[in-house]
Amino acid sequence: MELQIKNLRKIFRTDSVETVALNDVSFTVTDGSFVAIMGPSGCGKSTLLNILGLLDNPTGGQYLLDGERVDNLKESQRTRYRRGRIGFIFQSFNLIEEMNIRDNIMLPLNNLSIPSEEKKERVEMAMKRMGIAHRANHYPSQLSGGQQQRAAIARAIVARPGLILADEPTGNLDSKNGLEVMELLSELHREGSTVIMVTHSQRDATYADRIINLFDGSIVETLNDRL
Repeated sequence: MELQIKNLRKIFRTDSVETVALNDVSFTVTDGSFVAIMGPSGCGKSTLLNILGLLDNPTGGQYLLDGERVDNLKESQRTRYRRGRIGFIFQSFNLIEEMNIRDNIMLPLNNLSIPSEEKKERVEMAMKRMGIAHRANHYPSQLSGGQQQRAAIARAIVARPGLILADEPTGNLDSKNGLEVMELLSELHREGSTVIMVTHSQRDATYADRIINLFDGSIVETLNDRL
């Protein structure tokens, strides 16, 4: 999936305060790329990722996904557009505690027009790939942090999206589990997925084709740019 960001702005307003979170941000991500977004806390990384994932709209500028403008969609339209197209991986895993791992991974498929048997097959394949098939009937609290993140990745890829967005995917993991998660993301990238990752980790950023550095809501530098 290709992304085009043109002069993107995001302003948060309260009664007395106006905060510019993103200021005139422009870049292009070609299909099948792996991009890392870096910068200090509060620089706008997560705000940008939320907009890229259609969880929020920008205040100004343009955002195109595969050539289609998506920066001014209503919330219901954004929800429909995300289904099957965008997979999310979060630092906090965001698994539903009341559901077992199999049902958590099934969630992205529930609103897609896919035969029930195919849905079951996709879930089983995703769990097997992530090495957690033996934990299918367990609940998130019964899994280690590394296993929970593997379940979160399985949930992100089960609908076979063209775009995977990861927000600090190794932030709650030890070094070994973090390295395994990055290897999984790298593997997905090699298979053709477009991956965009927010990270503080220099080690994790080395997996990317391109590094975009943000500071105070603006791009200040791009590194390893082969796009």
